[in-house]
Parts: sequence; structure tokens; C-alpha cells
Amino acid sequence: MKPISPKSHALIDYMLVGSLLTLPSLLRMNKNARKIYAAEALLLLPYVAFTRQPAAVKGLIPFKTHGKIDPFNIAQFALQTFFKPFRKTKTELVFNVAFTALAGLTVLLTDWDGRTTTLSSSKP
Repeated sequence: MKPISPKSHALIDYMLVGSLLTLPSLLRMNKNARKIYAAEALLLLPYVAFTRQPAAVKGLIPFKTHGKIDPFNIAQFALQTFFKPFRKTKTELVFNVAFTALAGLTVLLTDWDGRTTTLSSSKP
């Protein structure tokens, strides 16, 4: 079984969206990278908030569907590494590669069937 539950996946997604909105400015990235990351965060936030999972605002998108879309989002982040605003300086490049890797690991380690158990939810 994979260690990341649907709720944990959602919380990680919210954290990733928050990092797209805050870290580029804190890291003083170039204006184009900051704008692109902000736009991506604003597109991802409803997708996360409306996925059927325990931390949802409203569960409209099935969690398994979310899992089928996530690899395309990760591929897009990986590809943008080659675009000028992201390969221009080391900060943008390292951030984009790290973000892509973290998002990719999250997807790979998520229990998309929602069968992940935790110590607090296991029964004797």
C-alpha cells in the first residue's frame, strides 16, 4: 500500500499551491516566472478544492480522476523547466525542478484507491 492518503494528498496539494503563490516572490524570481506560477496556482486551487477528498471545499471531481490528471500537470511543470523564464537563472530552475520532483513523488506515493491506513485509524 502507498503511504499518502487522499487527505494527505490534498493537504500536500494545498501546500504546493500556496508555495506557488508565495515562494516565487520571496525568492525574488523574475517577473515572468512569478506571473506564470501565480496563474498556475489559481488554476490548480479549484482543481484541488473541488476534488472529492476529506479536505475538499466541495467534492465534485472524483479522487481517481484527480489522479489521472495529476501526471499531466507534472509533465507541464517538467516541460516549463526548458522555457526562458525558468532556465534563465539558477533560482527559478532549481525551484521548478524541486517543485516538479515533489509533486511527482506525491503522485507516485498516493493511494488512489483511498485504502491507506494510519496508526490512529487502525483497529485492534
